[in-house]
Amino acid sequence: MKKADNLISGLILLLMSVIAACSNGDDFVTPPEISIRQPYDGRAYGFGDTIHLQAELSHYKTIQYARVSMVSETNVLVLPALNFNVNESSYLLAASIPLDDPQMEDGTYYMQVRAGDGESEIAESVMVQYSALERALVSVLSVSKLSSSAYVVSGFPLDGQPSELFRLQGDYSGSAVSSVNRQLYTAGRITGNLQAWNLAENRADWTVQAIVNPPMEFFYHLWSDENEVFVSDRDGYIRGYTAEGLVSFRSLPFPDGKFTGFVRLRNWLIAVYEPFNGVLSELVVFNYPGGTVFRQFQFQGKAVHLDPYDNEGVLIFVNGDAASAVFHYSVTENTMVKLRTFPFHDISKVTGLSGGNCFIASGNDLWWYRPATGSTVRYLALDEIKAVQYDALSGRVFVAAGNSIKSYRIPDQVSIATVAVQGETADLLLLYNR
Repeated sequence: MKKADNLISGLILLLMSVIAACSNGDDFVTPPEISIRQPYDGRAYGFGDTIHLQAELSHYKTIQYARVSMVSETNVLVLPALNFNVNESSYLLAASIPLDDPQMEDGTYYMQVRAGDGESEIAESVMVQYSALERALVSVLSVSKLSSSAYVVSGFPLDGQPSELFRLQGDYSGSAVSSVNRQLYTAGRITGNLQAWNLAENRADWTVQAIVNPPMEFFYHLWSDENEVFVSDRDGYIRGYTAEGLVSFRSLPFPDGKFTGFVRLRNWLIAVYEPFNGVLSELVVFNYPGGTVFRQFQFQGKAVHLDPYDNEGVLIFVNGDAASAVFHYSVTENTMVKLRTFPFHDISKVTGLSGGNCFIASGNDLWWYRPATGSTVRYLALDEIKAVQYDALSGRVFVAAGNSIKSYRIPDQVSIATVAVQGETADLLLLYNR
């Protein structure tokens, strides 16, 4: 019996040794311990708040470093990490993280504390909820022509005084703005370069030189989806550039014509192509970011404006020989359906589509169009309408006419503010806080 007991005891000791070896391994090193005291799990913060973090670090030997990070639910870093040289075995870590990024989105995030001793590392985290900065219009930007080769860009803050931001040399084909990148993009036709202007510091961030070959134009159209800026050129390409000026997209070339408009929708870039020698215009749907052609569709008339309307297509505002109209193009079905023939002949400017409202300039009249109902009414009559923009967040329409910019709050037809501008207005743009 005693012999049997000894055998059982030996088996138990052997089993425990095997379990210990399997659980820890011969090279197992005990990592530091982390206890996060602040913030508590699930705490809510908003834009402008500061997260005050405290964590206790302890170890049986020296902790070399610690790192504090704010990460998304997919473990992507959303703010710059804070690094600490610890060199102690017991350490009270304290950090302050200001939530001052206006582009940070609503959602669930994690405050992560990581510590290591050079051989082992451990991480602990607590969940926090974040409410983003509410999007709001902060300034109206105008591009005005001073002479045949000089333009001025001015800012008209809603809560401040108008100011001149910078001047452009050369001719002008168009502009676009990115509130996310805090950049204004301008391009010339023949002699003007493509430039990205830093709106925080009033300087050029980067430039793409125009290849001058009079009388041929080099840049045709410019548009931004907030993250990138896209431009079409003489060689039949559409190129996209990042905020740093790096090429992020290049379409297949269409060398015998020009692209006069484009917008992003899902994983497509939808462009209007006008051949130099042809009767029909064409919609070309490029795969994004590959640049290959996904769809093509021919139509009659000259497209003035494109706007994403739903998740499947775009609205196309077209001037025809007899009338102007708006069509809906479906990418998935590759069909184009007329939604409305307008009671005016020529479209010069379109702003929208936002909040269910769209405003169309024709001659000296500004029309209010609502696609959901097809309603089209004359909203304002002004001399020399040069540019128009609509802000759905405040319900305001900004109209450049003559030597001034007037603003209206729909549905009122009486101006609520008027500011004078230098020169002849070429474009209006809206800058938001995020």
